[in-house]
Amino acid sequence: MKNQYLSKIKDISLSLMIFLFAMIVLGGCKSTAPKEEAFLPIRMDLSPAQQLDIEINRVVVKISKGDFQSSMELEIEGHSAHGTFVGLNPGIYAIDVMLYSGNTLVATGQGTAEVLPGETSTVYINLQFVPGGLDVIIGWGTPYEQSRRILFLGNSLVASNSGVDLHLEALLRAANPEWDMTIMARAPGSYTLQTHFNDPQTRAAIQSGDWDLVIVQEQSVRPVIAPELFYQYADSLNTMIRAAGAQTAFYMTWARSDTPEMYIPLRDAYRYIGAHLDAPVIPAGVAFHNAEDNLQMPELISSDHLHPTLAGTYLVSCLMMAKIWAQNPYGNSYIPSGLSRSEAVLIQQLAWESSFLRDSK
Repeated sequence: MKNQYLSKIKDISLSLMIFLFAMIVLGGCKSTAPKEEAFLPIRMDLSPAQQLDIEINRVVVKISKGDFQSSMELEIEGHSAHGTFVGLNPGIYAIDVMLYSGNTLVATGQGTAEVLPGETSTVYINLQFVPGGLDVIIGWGTPYEQSRRILFLGNSLVASNSGVDLHLEALLRAANPEWDMTIMARAPGSYTLQTHFNDPQTRAAIQSGDWDLVIVQEQSVRPVIAPELFYQYADSLNTMIRAAGAQTAFYMTWARSDTPEMYIPLRDAYRYIGAHLDAPVIPAGVAFHNAEDNLQMPELISSDHLHPTLAGTYLVSCLMMAKIWAQNPYGNSYIPSGLSRSEAVLIQQLAWESSFLRDSK
């Protein structure tokens, strides 16, 4: 029986709709400022599963944001399942969905959604046997603007073209010459987060640097082909980073130019772990995706289909400036040798426009 379900789900992913409603609750006396709480009523349409002759008798939804977690078994009535999370703080939540037929787990889904008082979101989840994602627009509202000591953990996607760290520091110094900054990188070729976690030199770098922020980049395809390892070691490194007194941010990479279908699962994996760990995500993959239809944009990916050109590295650096420090890179005087001013302006504009995890198409 389980193999029958596996076959059906692998052939056709289930697109189930969840409606998220966040409402303002006013409490206390008139002289006290109202406290905002977000409610999260969920309604899921089960008819796509039932049309495949899969009878769903249990739906479990878990939401998490940083250290906060809550789960609920939805009530099933006819073709739908529903329930309400209450007493939430507004913000971005990671969402996990599990559907059962009898005692058999037949589908799962993962993603993120932003819960705001007084606003309604419609979210589509593709349920499958590997982590999927929610196709939603989200933004990070709390940039880590006070960070002055920054460490990068990654691989050649950090180190290419003299390093994202070098170009980011030059951009920030041009805009803020009074800042006392230290930006360093540990980025051996082909490193994964698992390799970093097990490397004594990486551990020492995290623990001895007195960092404000550690920006973490996974190997290019691992969030797509082995998301469970990405999530596991992102979580483990985040625990180590926070124990050392720093904050974590994630550097979302991009789809290979010869494998554009990587884009959505890669994007969603970074969004999920960012929401799950309550950490900002620097959406370089979104920016590269948004650049595809701009014929004036210089090439961002080199001929090996993966590594960034100088323009690509500059885009990542400008995006980090926008995302972490909330500073618009447009008009910044730092332009690396090898890029024209007109190219730099296009890149600076793209970075700012893409800095809220928004897809242009």
